Amino acid sequence: MNLKIIEVFCAFMLGLQVIFFQLMQFRSIEPWHFPAIVFLCTSALLGCVGAIFGIASWVIRKQGQAPVRTETMLLFVVCVSSLGFLGFGYGWQNIDLTAGNDYSTDISNPPQFKLSKAQRLHVKEVSAYWAFMDIPHRILKSDFGSIVLPMSALEVKRVVNQVTNKLGWVLVRRIDNRSADQKFNDTYEFLGSHPIVKQRTDVVIRVVSNTADFSVVDIRSSSPGRRRDLGFNEAMIRMLSDELEASVVNDRVAGGEL
Repeated sequence: MNLKIIEVFCAFMLGLQVIFFQLMQFRSIEPWHFPAIVFLCTSALLGCVGAIFGIASWVIRKQGQAPVRTETMLLFVVCVSSLGFLGFGYGWQNIDLTAGNDYSTDISNPPQFKLSKAQRLHVKEVSAYWAFMDIPHRILKSDFGSIVLPMSALEVKRVVNQVTNKLGWVLVRRIDNRSADQKFNDTYEFLGSHPIVKQRTDVVIRVVSNTADFSVVDIRSSSPGRRRDLGFNEAMIRMLSDELEASVVNDRVAGGEL
């Protein structure tokens, strides 16, 4: 197999990854405007496959005393590493081809956005080129259930503020849903993003509590574009759940409760 052809192919795939990643990092394009994540993952996978063949060819040529360049092997290693980087940062276990982009820990009574999905859309019309990515609107059950935290709602509110500030999320609005028989029922709507992918989405966190001993937290994550999210919003719920629980444990340890 021609090593030069493989080298050019891998360099091209790596270049595509760099372009897509930078466009998303600087938010020049939004994933729900253009399926950048799809192209990023595809180019990373193709580049890794090409790099595996390239490494085998490079080793064979090296053993045959044929001239090879160290830079070529470095290119192949970078291509393989880029796929591992996506797996580490995003998590291959989160990739889901289910036709959905709206997940909630509670679908019988999901936390609600103040604006409808249509009102939150950045782009009202979908290009015919990407019509195959369109999906019907529905709320899917997250793999995670409601979180029960051993603290009052006001303490949970403080933890939510700490975690979302740490993640760099922007609070859009707070909604008080308290009824006459409830002590606390607040919903916080955020513009959230993943620390690695930098894809933005809408997240609502509902905190409900009738006692000072524990609170129930529900999370809903939904991309306001009519596209498959490949499991991104499920990953957002997983990440936020882990961050909240870890923050509660750290607070209790710092307070000498554990």
